[in-house]
Amino acid sequence: MTFGLSSIQPFLESSDVREIMIVNGTDLWIDDHLGVRAVDTLTHAEVALLIEGMMRVSGRQVDHLHPILDAALPDGSRACIVLPPVARHGASITIRKFSPRVFPLVAFGSETRCEELRSLVTSRRNVMVSGATGSGKTSLVSSITQLFEPNERIVCLEDTSEIRCVQPHFVALQTRPANQEGSGEVTLHDLVRTSLRMRPDRVIVGEVRGAEVVDMLLALGSGHTGSWSTIHAASAIDTIDRLVALVLRHHRQWSVEDARSLVATAVDAVVHVERTAGGRRRITDIHHVGSSSQQ
Repeated sequence: MTFGLSSIQPFLESSDVREIMIVNGTDLWIDDHLGVRAVDTLTHAEVALLIEGMMRVSGRQVDHLHPILDAALPDGSRACIVLPPVARHGASITIRKFSPRVFPLVAFGSETRCEELRSLVTSRRNVMVSGATGSGKTSLVSSITQLFEPNERIVCLEDTSEIRCVQPHFVALQTRPANQEGSGEVTLHDLVRTSLRMRPDRVIVGEVRGAEVVDMLLALGSGHTGSWSTIHAASAIDTIDRLVALVLRHHRQWSVEDARSLVATAVDAVVHVERTAGGRRRITDIHHVGSSSQQ
């Protein structure tokens, strides 16, 4: 992947660089094994060229009327662009890179942890993977797919395709924003409903955060077992409260008690991942819903 900028090309090609960021319109930062650090200063013309290149390869538009762009790049990386005046001190660009390889489970924890994950897969538990941005949720779910059976039909739903699956029967669906006329939008809510008509053996939902939550939980609680989803949350326990809050926010007719009952029926376990000071992604907690003990 190239955008014609020699100043960022080495970072785009480096397997050690996880994120490339433009701060305050011109400052170039990266996140690698040394942490987050400033490495160069670009000109405004170079930044404009970078934005133009990302629009070209993604087929998406960002301008004064539409100052925020989330786009998937051809290599699977994800770009987020925010233009002034929304970005107060100059254009802000974040490119999050994704490795094409799927990590082994032992990259995320001990053999004991790995055995717990294997048990969750083979017993067809419905699992939420929680953590902060960049904590490794997507990478862990990609690794989990190695444990699925090759003959299983896996349907994956995401806003931006990031999850890597090593199994042959893998259907990847991606949302689509509305066009400039306001039509043609396909939401995660739409994809959840569509996936249930596609005879999935397992459903993967990349980042639950909107109105799709109720349809997803109802499906999981009524027979769609063995599914995995990701969610932003501060801890495994907090994940349950966050799911309940999502139900109440988008479906106000639900009571707190009904929302909690729905979550408890649909979700069997929460696996929480965190990013260590050294940049490694690690499982820090596996919480079995309905159990007072944490492992």
